[in-house]
Amino acid sequence: MQGSDIYRASNTSRTRSSTLWRNRTAREVFSNEREEDDEEALKWASLEKLPTYNRLRKGLLTTSRGVANEIDITELGFQDRQKLLDRLIKVAEEDNDKFLLKLRERIDRVGIDIPTIEVRFEHLNVEAEAYVGSRAMPTFINFATNLVENVLTFFHILPSKKKQVTILKNVGDEFQNSKHKGSIVTSTKNISGIIKPRRMTLLLGLPSSGKTTLLLALSGKLDPSLKVSGKVSYNGHEMNEFVPQRTAAYISQHDVHIGEMTVRETLTFSARCQGVGSRYDLLSELSRREKEAKIKPDVDIDVYMKATATGGHEASLVTDYVLKILGLDICADTIVGNEMLRGISGGQRKRVTTGEMLVGPTNALFMDEISTGLDSSTTFQIVNSLKQYVHILNGTALISLLQPAPETYELFDDIVLISDGEIVYQGPREHVLDFFEYVGFKCPERKAVADFLQEVTSKKDQEQYWARKEQPYRFITITEFVEAFQSFHVGRRMGDELATPFDKSLNHPAALTTNKYGISKKELLKANFSREYLLMKRNSFVYIFKLFQLTLVAIIEMTLFLRTKMHRESVYDGIVYSGALFLSVVMIMFNGMAEISMTIAKLPVYYKQRDNLFYPPWACAIPNWILKIPLSLLEVADWIILTYYVIGYDPNVCRFLKQYLVLFLTSQMASSLFRAIAAIGRNLIVANTFGSVALLAFFVLGGFVLSRTFEKQQATIIDESEGKTSNGIAQEVQLPRIESSTRVSTSSNSSNNGKKKGMVLPFEPHSITFDQIVYSVDMPQEMKNQGVVEDRLVLLKGVSGAFRPGVLTALMGVSEAGKTTLMDVLAGRKTSGYIDGSIKISGYSKKQETFARISGYCEQTDIHSPHMFIEEVMELVELNLLRNSLVGLAGVSGLSTEQRKRLTIAVELVANPSIIFMDEPTSGLDARAAAIVMRTVRNTVDTGRTVVCTIHQPSIDIFEAFDERGGQEIYVGPLGHRSRQLINYFESIDGVSKIKDGYNPSTWMLEVTTPAQELNLGVDFHEIYKNSDLYRRNKNLIAELGNPTPASKDLYFQTQYSQPFLVQCLACLWKQHWSYWRNPLSSSQDIFNAMGVAVLFIGIQNSASVQPVVAIERVVFYKERAARMYSALPYAIAQVMIELPYIFAQAVTYGVIVYAMIGFEWNVKKLFWYIFFMYFTFCYFTFYGMMAVAATPNHHIGSILAAAFYGIWNVFSGFVIPRTRMPVWWKWYCWVCPVSWTLYGLVASQFGDITHVMESEPISVQDFIRLYYGFKHDIIGVCAIMVSGFAVLFALIFAVAIKLFNFQKR
Repeated sequence: MQGSDIYRASNTSRTRSSTLWRNRTAREVFSNEREEDDEEALKWASLEKLPTYNRLRKGLLTTSRGVANEIDITELGFQDRQKLLDRLIKVAEEDNDKFLLKLRERIDRVGIDIPTIEVRFEHLNVEAEAYVGSRAMPTFINFATNLVENVLTFFHILPSKKKQVTILKNVGDEFQNSKHKGSIVTSTKNISGIIKPRRMTLLLGLPSSGKTTLLLALSGKLDPSLKVSGKVSYNGHEMNEFVPQRTAAYISQHDVHIGEMTVRETLTFSARCQGVGSRYDLLSELSRREKEAKIKPDVDIDVYMKATATGGHEASLVTDYVLKILGLDICADTIVGNEMLRGISGGQRKRVTTGEMLVGPTNALFMDEISTGLDSSTTFQIVNSLKQYVHILNGTALISLLQPAPETYELFDDIVLISDGEIVYQGPREHVLDFFEYVGFKCPERKAVADFLQEVTSKKDQEQYWARKEQPYRFITITEFVEAFQSFHVGRRMGDELATPFDKSLNHPAALTTNKYGISKKELLKANFSREYLLMKRNSFVYIFKLFQLTLVAIIEMTLFLRTKMHRESVYDGIVYSGALFLSVVMIMFNGMAEISMTIAKLPVYYKQRDNLFYPPWACAIPNWILKIPLSLLEVADWIILTYYVIGYDPNVCRFLKQYLVLFLTSQMASSLFRAIAAIGRNLIVANTFGSVALLAFFVLGGFVLSRTFEKQQATIIDESEGKTSNGIAQEVQLPRIESSTRVSTSSNSSNNGKKKGMVLPFEPHSITFDQIVYSVDMPQEMKNQGVVEDRLVLLKGVSGAFRPGVLTALMGVSEAGKTTLMDVLAGRKTSGYIDGSIKISGYSKKQETFARISGYCEQTDIHSPHMFIEEVMELVELNLLRNSLVGLAGVSGLSTEQRKRLTIAVELVANPSIIFMDEPTSGLDARAAAIVMRTVRNTVDTGRTVVCTIHQPSIDIFEAFDERGGQEIYVGPLGHRSRQLINYFESIDGVSKIKDGYNPSTWMLEVTTPAQELNLGVDFHEIYKNSDLYRRNKNLIAELGNPTPASKDLYFQTQYSQPFLVQCLACLWKQHWSYWRNPLSSSQDIFNAMGVAVLFIGIQNSASVQPVVAIERVVFYKERAARMYSALPYAIAQVMIELPYIFAQAVTYGVIVYAMIGFEWNVKKLFWYIFFMYFTFCYFTFYGMMAVAATPNHHIGSILAAAFYGIWNVFSGFVIPRTRMPVWWKWYCWVCPVSWTLYGLVASQFGDITHVMESEPISVQDFIRLYYGFKHDIIGVCAIMVSGFAVLFALIFAVAIKLFNFQKR
């Protein structure tokens, strides 16, 4: 059966429409059933006379009065584009197929063939090498061992210890869970199949079954380190005969975007880079044939096709079309946002990821879990739009979905079911159930077919579907399913098709792309320039802050070296003179160090776009460099204008300009160097380390710290002055298991007892009522600019309801309805905005301090410490197999999306709360994982707890429906058996269509209550609900539950937190210990740095490398503090204490090696002082870095703020200019500069008691350091107190900042 036949059979209305198109005359079709007026005909005739190039850039645009005016397509404005789209597609759900049919009708009318792509894969096999068992764990010891082993293996000295495994799945879990060393034995995966054009193909499979690997293999995006055998071909052509990255689009399940860009800007940039493909050639041929046949097309369709076929525009009509189809037009001008920058919702971000590739000209789509975070109604609409595109415009699509609703499942023509890296079934959707009945399994009634298909291959779920009752059940393995499919009639037909090679003569010349990039190099450069300039404007605060801090340091320097003429009478004057120059170079170079964090933040997006061949690397690098030149000119001008003449350099203007030029080039060199280091290091910790080492090399070898020819004594004294620190990691301290120290604590021991896993601890049930809740935020400036006069934007408009113990309540609504907003308000998680109304807990007014103790909140974003095990929380949501897995970073390492979601839920459930809020607990889960989660939640509710969920695709029998849209509820009430009460309520409203048999009630409810349906029916569902008996019953229930029962008491706890202070400290310390030990990139850098990097730069490196670690952990801390797991002080103490043993190991390693190599006196007392000062110097630098992050919104700003003080500390350390030569108004700062105390202690302890006369000067060493530096041996004890005191001070400020500041905006 052909795809077009299936398509027509599935949509009778579309069939009638298509028949009408074919039965009409050309005049009726292309005149839009209206007579052409003479003026429009004359204008069109004049357009026809133009040369082809000009004709394709001119069109007739109909105005609001119906008059057609000639316009230049390249100058189409925003309002014109919006009006054109509104005429073509008024409502995306209803008009998109009509619009696409018009496009197809125009193309078919002149006999042009649309290119098609058939993708074949034969005997596809993917292999990888990986460590097995304990060697797979990223501990510090493994990291060091692997590093040495890789070097020896490279030179063929040792054989590789990695094991080769065959995959079409993610085997990372097996690697980590294996307790022994040895290879993992798997069957050989030789999979074959065909993805056909004009057919929607659904890819189903359990997590880690190989879906993503298959999609990557078919789209040509597999990691080069994997070994791939077999063949993948497009229209008979193998991958090396064309450019697969531009012929096919792979849409990842990970949403990687630049948070500062708006949705429209993100899609527009993508459209510019991908170009128009073969659209221009198609339009050119189309126009030529229409001219020959004297056919006049629909003017709106003509303008649309011309606008989408001419590239190089900053604004694209195809971008506006995709925004409308994906429902993103309402947030098109909102920034995408990230974890610290509030932007669009998770569902919208997922659609941006999809739209980013849809704006391109590719004909083959490979889409990986595009429905995560979307409600079933939105998913249906998006998949339906894709189906219309595939069927009408001959596209090819393979789409992976986790939980497709029945109506979404019905949109697909073919099914590919994959399990354990092998294809169990591939063929028409209507035959898939027949195949499983052929094997012996049957799908029950009211069971979603997609859920059945994923569960029937699972060992845990298979038995319930066994249909041959006369035969005893036995587990049917994947291999047996595969063999059965090969003998099934669909499998035999597939084998026959694969045996017949594709006829290459049928390949359309425009089907496969051979050009590496979509547009010219010049246009790529222009697009990247535009984006980089936009990002610089959005990040202008960073650059202003850098300029401000540079100005501040320049003022310090000019007042420190203040004189009308630089003295040149002695060698010591020369040291001061060169010190001023050295300081200028140091500050200019340090100022560029912020490029590291800013570059690394953009790398994930760059890698994605580079791999998709959006642009070559140089097109991204050149704008980044050139656009920073004016900033460098400004910064250096600011520095040199303030300092040059005040310090007393030569007043000759030529020398002024020469110094300006040298410092400008130094600034450019430093910025470029740090960008290069960021690109090489890729990880912020590694890049900061390389950056510090690079700075050290420049400064130490620059001729100031060490002259090119020097004597031993000079080297000793000068090298002493450089000193500082590194980041820390703790040695393994065996702490007792603290079963109740945090919220991740309660009964894992009791989890095997009885049906209600982990939820058998005693608790007090509580109800929660809320009446007339209004939530508003300050009106965004963008909306004020558009003429909105109100001061506040209202997001929740008088919402009321009640949640009772033992009742599972679902907050239902389309995406962006306000579900998460309501939950945040009720749970007390909002950090901004205005809340009005009444919230009561068991009749008493809610107090957040006590409410947090009895409630749990599973957030939509899965935030966890990346290096933690999940050992305490496995049983509740069947995480046993992942017992020893690391959590990892989302989208980078560790647990998969669905595993992280289950962990998020388990973390809250084991805390034994009375009230639990869950924000989309099944988002990102496959059907089986969602069933596990909801089973656990159901058990929790059955114990009498109050549970509230926002949920996109709920199971019919486990939710109470609460639907609110735009902050207004439209139904609050019971679901009833088989959703009958909910269905009766909405079907009683005039005009609402009846639900079809087998249709998911939740999806039906969302579809019949959309704004478009309200408009069509002329009703307001909110007003209907407010006038119903159900509303009045709910108000009575709110009033009843809003009054406390006679014997009840208000919530009261003797302590703010559930555990005493000491237990909180131990728990946090235990967590930080494992987190650090399993972060080898952080811990190994400390030991590496200690082996030869001068003290100041080790200190800077410590400060810089600890900042990203603290920044990641701080996000977790915000969540856990809001849940009242522990207070800020235990967290801060643990974060500080975990650094101490690692810093000590670093200080001893550095101290012993350097002490011996420089040749200091081997004296126990002097060695002790040397290591003492090293240790506390490293400590205060590390704690200063932590403090900088805690006091700023993110580690980018924290690193810039810290860099300013590095330079100031360096100036006042007494090394660049001795304290004895400083002006009187700056000498005081030496006593508050921590580095000056370090230098004082180091020099005084090593040289302060040496009475030998120096060879170069007739003075003893003791007297020299007293006269020149002002250092006295008697003050060593004071130095020790001050250096250790600074470490304590910075640690205390870190603790206070963590406690007082919350930069997470909600």
